[in-house]
Amino acid sequence: MKVQEAIFSVFPFKFHLLWNNSGKLIKLNFEFSFDTEAKIFNLTSPKLLDWIKAFYQAFLDYWNFKKSSVEVPHKILATDFQIVVLKELKKLKIGEVLTYKKLTERIGYKKAFRAVGKALSKNPLPLVYPCHRVIGSKGLGGYSQGLLIKQFLLYRELGYKFLTNDVKNMTKNLQIGLDFKQLMIRHIF
Repeated sequence: MKVQEAIFSVFPFKFHLLWNNSGKLIKLNFEFSFDTEAKIFNLTSPKLLDWIKAFYQAFLDYWNFKKSSVEVPHKILATDFQIVVLKELKKLKIGEVLTYKKLTERIGYKKAFRAVGKALSKNPLPLVYPCHRVIGSKGLGGYSQGLLIKQFLLYRELGYKFLTNDVKNMTKNLQIGLDFKQLMIRHIF
């Protein structure tokens, strides 16, 4: 399968995207970028510009709380089990957080914590399938784009609830604070 690749940034992220030739997004990675101007770093095909514009608009809809996730044409390259897990994530709204245990119960695999964690770690389209909203019962758990980004997304989506005692919807022992100095140091080095 031939793929088309684009790398571009829009504050606060730099995106690395892959599409198939049908214009369906198949892979999404992102990291923090403190570049405040939108820039396209790499275009492997002229038709990518339209796909980037569509992704950008979908990202803005998510970022401005108009949509619960980034909604773009996509193709999931995953196992049947991974697809079951990812489709359940699409049901989560902004501000909803599940533990791995609760997610396993929702999909009917009550003891498959590790399998669900592995499926989430292989999520090819984070933000399309918002796996950052799944946390451990005693902490964040993991995130393919890094725990700092997971913290940032959860803080942004949950706002003040994230810093108060009103975290019962998340989990009892979760305490997270964003350290922006650490974020900047990690980004620079």
